[in-house]
Amino acid sequence: MLNENILQLGKFALVGCINTFIDWAVYFTIIKIFPSESILFYAIAKGFSYFCGIVNSFFLNRCWTFKASPVDNVKGRFLKFTVVNTVGLGINSISVYILLNLNISQYITLFLATSFAFCFNFALSKLWVFRKEKIIAKTTGG
Repeated sequence: MLNENILQLGKFALVGCINTFIDWAVYFTIIKIFPSESILFYAIAKGFSYFCGIVNSFFLNRCWTFKASPVDNVKGRFLKFTVVNTVGLGINSISVYILLNLNISQYITLFLATSFAFCFNFALSKLWVFRKEKIIAKTTGG
């Protein structure tokens, strides 16, 4: 069981790296194709690119990291996954704000904030979003 958790943690981290690549690639592609002077445009582009990373993360984690059943409620799981990632983003942002206000260096702050959000996202993805449903054996009355 411990080996499975460590393997899942490693896969989850690798998927996170892939998602970051997708996020940044989509963002830089958008601003290259549609250059703009608007900060609002950049914020919207970043929101869209981040969402692309979340979609990729959902499917890779569902099929590879946690091996959820393909017949499960995909829409419900995706909604849960989006909620978890949104809260994780909030944890990351709030952590940066608090830690920088405590005069902790920016590099340590970024590492800690990312670590907090990563742990939160992994735990809730494993225990809530992609939790394996228990199969209850039906018994026949006799």
